[in-house]
Amino acid sequence: MNRKKYRARETQRFLKWISDYRGRWYLICTPGEQMTMSKMYSLIKKLRKEGFYELIFVLLMVHRDAEFMRDIPNHLALDMLTKAWPGRQDDVLERILTYFA
Repeated sequence: MNRKKYRARETQRFLKWISDYRGRWYLICTPGEQMTMSKMYSLIKKLRKEGFYELIFVLLMVHRDAEFMRDIPNHLALDMLTKAWPGRQDDVLERILTYFA
């Protein structure tokens, strides 16, 4: 299947999902007090199951100011650093040095 047809089919699938799950779509797109950590967890699981990975990052960005989101960048960075460190210390340190250069 060519890329254009694939994208058209995926867009149609996405639009149908929005129509079927308007409440979820509203939560994804609307920052505010209605979003909770448990709702975020549930939405991410559902988006993952549907294969809407890009929307997970949109969701995280839209709700980046929520109190429960404050520690996620540090948590993810430390987790990825811990996994990358063994055998790649020089690469990790070089990237840190590049940032400060």
